[in-house]
Amino acid sequence: MSQKPYHSEKLDVIRQGIDALDTQIHDALVKRAELVLQIGEEKRKNNIEIVQPAREARMIRRLLSKHKGVLPEMAVVRIWRELVGAVSLLQTGLKVVVSNSHEQPEYWDLAKDYFGSCLPMSRMDTPRSAVRAVRDGRVNFAVVPYPNMDLENYEENPWWDELEPGTEQAMSIIVRLPHGDDPTHKNPSHRAVVVAKTGFDSSDDDHSFILVECDSSVSRGKLVSEAEKNGFKPVSLSSKKALIDSDPRKHLVEVVGYWVNKKDDMQKLAKALGDDASAVCVGGFPVPAIYEKTISAKTDDIPAAPKAD
Repeated sequence: MSQKPYHSEKLDVIRQGIDALDTQIHDALVKRAELVLQIGEEKRKNNIEIVQPAREARMIRRLLSKHKGVLPEMAVVRIWRELVGAVSLLQTGLKVVVSNSHEQPEYWDLAKDYFGSCLPMSRMDTPRSAVRAVRDGRVNFAVVPYPNMDLENYEENPWWDELEPGTEQAMSIIVRLPHGDDPTHKNPSHRAVVVAKTGFDSSDDDHSFILVECDSSVSRGKLVSEAEKNGFKPVSLSSKKALIDSDPRKHLVEVVGYWVNKKDDMQKLAKALGDDASAVCVGGFPVPAIYEKTISAKTDDIPAAPKAD
């Protein structure tokens, strides 16, 4: 069936305006990519991390603060994340692994929204194996489920027990996904974090994760209470199940603020929890923006997603 011809001078003018804008946008994107490559070269010369989530978060917040019009904020963030991901690939050839992405494709979707479609991603069956891939240098980033926040249950083998703080293989939590929050859906069933060997820098609005090891006699309620007494604002708590009751117990506490390199505060908390207790910050994430307008994304099936070695 042939298309119905139209005769609208106004429509032609509008389309010409769109074509002109498309050309300007493309030229600007090319120039921006060239500048980013120059920045990447300077970073390599000065041994600076290529990917800097804190700066990216500040950029997104700045853009959203001046955003107006009919384009949803979620679309703005996804467009910029796609651009950042594509240029990062040009700089270094970064690799991403996503845990549980075959059985739970929501995590694959979260990773794709953040890293963009250009970065190669593969899947692994368990969060621990994904984190180990980062530790062994096979990939740069692991996308793993958000730490368990069920206060009634302990985890037997939490992935965060693989972070190895204080060693040469130490890894950090650096980003929380999704990268923006829908105010009408504050507790999504699937959230994730990104783990990497890169550091976690302040974005001026952050949450941190503190890995605590203490005697099994210290209840989770007491841990939260002592954290509050020592100036922390706990948000969530995940705990590892001890093999036997006499073993030390490990906890991952999410707190408000940026607590990296604050050893005195960590020691103060540890002392409050017992003589043999320890506390160390293992990263965190820039607090995601809260969207005013959102888009309901369709969940993609990914049967052909490659599985990592």
